[in-house]
Amino acid sequence: MLKAFSRSSLISRRFLQISASDPELSKRFDVIVVGGGHAGCEGAAAAARCGSRVLMITHKVDSIGVMSCNPSFGGIGKGHLMRELDAFDGVSPRVCDQSAITFQALNRSHGPAVLGLRAQMDRTIYLRNMQKEILNTPGLMVLEAAVEDLVLDEGNGTTRINGCVLDDGTIITSDTVMITTGTFLSAEIYRGMTSRPAGRLGDPASYGLSKTFLRLGFELGRLRTGTPPRLDSNTIDFSKFTIAPPDQNPIPFSYMTKKLWIDVEKQIPTYFGYTNQKVVKIVNDNLSQNLHCAGGVTGPRYCPSLETKVIRFPKLNHRFFLEYEGLNSNVIYMQGSTMTNEEKIQDQIVNSIEGLEKAKILQYGYGVHYDYVNPKQLQPWLETKKVEGLFLAGQINGTTGYEEAASQGVLAGINCVWRSKKRKNLETPEDPLTICRSEGYLGVLIDDLINFGVKEPYRMFTSRVEFRLHLR
Repeated sequence: MLKAFSRSSLISRRFLQISASDPELSKRFDVIVVGGGHAGCEGAAAAARCGSRVLMITHKVDSIGVMSCNPSFGGIGKGHLMRELDAFDGVSPRVCDQSAITFQALNRSHGPAVLGLRAQMDRTIYLRNMQKEILNTPGLMVLEAAVEDLVLDEGNGTTRINGCVLDDGTIITSDTVMITTGTFLSAEIYRGMTSRPAGRLGDPASYGLSKTFLRLGFELGRLRTGTPPRLDSNTIDFSKFTIAPPDQNPIPFSYMTKKLWIDVEKQIPTYFGYTNQKVVKIVNDNLSQNLHCAGGVTGPRYCPSLETKVIRFPKLNHRFFLEYEGLNSNVIYMQGSTMTNEEKIQDQIVNSIEGLEKAKILQYGYGVHYDYVNPKQLQPWLETKKVEGLFLAGQINGTTGYEEAASQGVLAGINCVWRSKKRKNLETPEDPLTICRSEGYLGVLIDDLINFGVKEPYRMFTSRVEFRLHLR
């Protein structure tokens, strides 16, 4: 049995159980979005706003919009993407403004061209608000299932998408398919010398689509990422850390936000501190017991693991932040300290830091290795060159970060609608929507991806944007 979710089901939580033969699924869709992460949410919502009949397929409805790693949005360059996303009527900026517990804009003294809007979310509130948005979007259906293959029409010398195949063999037809699988393609998670198939802790990896891409002749690569341990705030001596107060004049992400949901004085501060040479010794003594770092797979340069920092800069003490994951939560996100060692080594590292001597780890850090598709195989509107109607968005294109994924998702979603109307010979612009480098940060991101590819997870910065004095 498969689960489908209607607009009204969010409140009642009495989800409608349907079989694969349900009449709604037998009707052809305009757009199928595979994945319910940040790219998938924006892509599905954008396509539905354009009036298309959209199906989002996700392995777990309760994970739609989940923040897999850090509990924040925005930053240098990323804040610009959020504002551009807002200009597209994207959902993430509004949902962030409805869920943020701390606003801390970066580069305030450096001028508007490089101002980096940033805010920390309450994970639970963000998840609830995003799911409410998605499950109440007219024209958007959500199906809880796994996609194993694609349906193709290979006649007349052109390969075109015609739908997808679920893990139980069910075929769902569609004019376009948008893949937003994040870190789940042939993914493995690592701690110390152990690994197991998973795209995220507690969630299974996806293998079928990796095989499909290889069968179709796509060039795949392998990247890695990771997440830090979560600590119990009740076991931390915050007096040993420096406080980073929230903004007294917070700037929302969305221009549609007239008033923030949280009072300025109720914002939650963050704290920062530094590692020490004890940490360096523990990490160096255990490098041989770390498969994640020994695999030859490239990780994000600008968000390196603690192990990578120690290898590159062994004599430095590295800064990290302690961020609350919720307004009424005792969970602390140890930002800047991704760890992939086995559990007992992570305990030693954390407890060797002043102020964390008695800290208890609630969830240990881990690393992820996953497949991505070389983005040089994409058109500027994020449709693949090999298969008409097949669009890719998010980390599958070699990017890293919620904002990079979400902004790709909204553009891909809009262009899925364009391709669907083209196939039906309906009235639509002659050309798809594209953004050039001089028009937006998203244009820079896509131009870099499709022309240069990636050798490491791609992250947006203002320094990548030669027209940044005008794009602000």
